[in-house]
Amino acid sequence: MVGLVRRLTLSPRSRRSANPPISVLPPELLVQIFRFYALGVLPWSCVLRYRGIQKQGWIGITHVCQRWRQVALGDSSLWARITGFSPNSKWIPEMLVRARNAPLVVDFAYTPVPEILSKFAPHISRIRELRLRGLSLHRPRSLREICALEAPVLEHFELEVVTPYPATFRQLGVTMLFGGWTPKLRTLTLSKVAIPWSLIPCGQLTQLKMTLYRGISVHGTALLSDSSQLLDLLINSPDLEVLVLEFCFPTVLQAADGQTARLPRLSRLCLGGSTSCVASLLKVLQLPSSTTLHLQCIPENLSTYNVNIILPLVSAHFHNPTPLEFRSLRIVINNGLNGPIDVAVSTARPKSATSVLHALEDDIGSDAELTISFDRLPSSGYPTQEDILEDVFSMLPISKITLFSISIPASIPSVDWFELSQRCEKVTTIRASGRGTSGLLRSLSARIPGNTTSSSKGKKVRYVNRATGVQRVIKNTGAHARTTPFPKLTSLLLENVDFGHAISRRRVLYDFFTLALTERKWTHKRLSVLGVDRCVITPDRAKGLERCVQELRWDGDEGLSFKEWDGDSDFTKLDVDFPPGTTQADWPWFGKPPI
Repeated sequence: MVGLVRRLTLSPRSRRSANPPISVLPPELLVQIFRFYALGVLPWSCVLRYRGIQKQGWIGITHVCQRWRQVALGDSSLWARITGFSPNSKWIPEMLVRARNAPLVVDFAYTPVPEILSKFAPHISRIRELRLRGLSLHRPRSLREICALEAPVLEHFELEVVTPYPATFRQLGVTMLFGGWTPKLRTLTLSKVAIPWSLIPCGQLTQLKMTLYRGISVHGTALLSDSSQLLDLLINSPDLEVLVLEFCFPTVLQAADGQTARLPRLSRLCLGGSTSCVASLLKVLQLPSSTTLHLQCIPENLSTYNVNIILPLVSAHFHNPTPLEFRSLRIVINNGLNGPIDVAVSTARPKSATSVLHALEDDIGSDAELTISFDRLPSSGYPTQEDILEDVFSMLPISKITLFSISIPASIPSVDWFELSQRCEKVTTIRASGRGTSGLLRSLSARIPGNTTSSSKGKKVRYVNRATGVQRVIKNTGAHARTTPFPKLTSLLLENVDFGHAISRRRVLYDFFTLALTERKWTHKRLSVLGVDRCVITPDRAKGLERCVQELRWDGDEGLSFKEWDGDSDFTKLDVDFPPGTTQADWPWFGKPPI
């Protein structure tokens, strides 16, 4: 107790002169702290002067005290990691000296001036990682000097150039990649650089990424036109785990009969290019069913657009040998009647609906097992956006999804959402964003049998959607007909929906949507959660929705003001069948002009 009192009564001056705890750490532990700090902070920060003082990065630890400086200078690996950018070319030789014989990691966010880049050429034999981005073609001498030398310990190489068109090795003054000797190279990333397939080292690569400009054909680029070289590279690289080939395919990709590239370790495949080339490469590759696919399909010309050559291959991939059970489906339809369509599916179980929709793209994220985009759709003819949606719902294994996310900023042609909903009847949560989702919301109304041709098994029955008036003939299986779309739906989260959107002369989306919610309530399929976020809706109408669901989560935002109602607008008249035992008199709000 006496000792404790004495410590508490020490003078402030005595306490300041006492050694702080970090001063008694052993050098081994202190250097580990420095290494962790250096991983998160660049050696040099941006030039920032405040009261005449220039802020430094992690190198500033060498200026704290003599002990810290000695510990930092004594660790060669600390100086062997050269990242960011150097404000002074004199720093590079100094760091190379302090790194001694440690393997070097050189990673520049953008390529430094040639004077700095040239400092690494004499040390290429001990560079383990080399990443150069934003390289200019004006002064390629430094790069030529580096790539002309053998790199016996190089494991990772990345090169990105800044050009309006794909650059070739000849433009860079390079004829051979590291003198043809990179025995330990594991990952190769080339962005906007066209290199002959034959110059890419095969056999030991685990990651290969080559990306050229989206939409620019490589026709005429002799370096990439030999499809046999590409196939030989893939056949001789069985250890690949990540393969990214975007817009760098030969104009015609043909494989010999029975030619197959087996990639048993591949976990991620990204392909971008013409629809036919993407399909041709998928036919050649033999992949495990666990390989995630990220595909970007662009037609060679609009008259020959055919999505049917892609989706069957994708479906077969996820069915062989063990079918995957997808739980989430996301569809994004961009602006315009011929805008691109992005589809993503994931096996991850979605989280419970705890909040309204904020960022639709975060529903599935980058971990989706399949993402596929269909770009440059024809303005007329086949396929339309409706055709692609039909193919997606019919060909992909989505019968067990529980989360369905859809984003449609603008209106699209009529889609029979009821028919599509029958192929994923286990959906419990729908997230809809955009004013173009009004058709989906209207389709939540149940269908009633009408004009039945036969009720026996195997015959066809005609159904009428009371909200849209769409008639469709479907096959009757003999079981009780499912008249409610998404029968297990419990949570509906909406964003940027215009409830004042005019559907007919005197009826708006709110009318049909509320009617659909009321029907579900009376048929014991009442929604548990309805989220309304950043939608166009008045407080009175929000209260009306609250009576139709167990819980309404409205953000209180009324959105943009409703447009003035135009009684002379030429909208198609739609007849609506009200729930049994009721008439329009029981729905006084239905069909009134929006407030």
